[in-house]
Amino acid sequence: MRPRPGPPLAVVGEVGTPAGEPEIFLHLEAIETIVDSLPGQAHLEVGGLLVGRECEDDAGIYLLIAGAVPARQAESTSVSITFTHQTWNQLSTEKASRYPDQAIVGWYHTHPGLGVFLSERDLFIHRNFFADTSHVAVVVDPTEFAWAIFYWQESDLVAAPGCYIYGELTGKYQRLSELLPRYQATAT
Repeated sequence: MRPRPGPPLAVVGEVGTPAGEPEIFLHLEAIETIVDSLPGQAHLEVGGLLVGRECEDDAGIYLLIAGAVPARQAESTSVSITFTHQTWNQLSTEKASRYPDQAIVGWYHTHPGLGVFLSERDLFIHRNFFADTSHVAVVVDPTEFAWAIFYWQESDLVAAPGCYIYGELTGKYQRLSELLPRYQATAT
């Protein structure tokens, strides 16, 4: 049992219409890490891991995404990203250093100019490497700044209707005001 985010890391907003189980709580720091990986990569896919915990309280099960770890050594093209052995080593080392008490709860990647969806390759990757029912995928189209979170609903991956954003709202996160309203509850 773990209570949902409260002060000082309180819910500061929501995108879409959060509903269903699990409810998803996305930390501002995770979003900022994803946004910071976008500049200069408008034509190449970028990605990384999402870390956090699946939790439960009296209201039910929820997913707490506490942070993101960029895949700095991935092999990328305009339509794919590959996590090599070097990539996994870098991700494991950085995750252990920055988020030692967190678990891997999914991954994120971009679709530059292609829209927000999970391709057949993305579905294969998610089904084979992120198969736990708590694992999610965040997809961002950096040219449109559109994004969505995909989660397991029985045996299918579907776009979450929304999520809660939590953290300490400071000036550091002002850039997020452009991304947050572009959440797509129904991804293409």
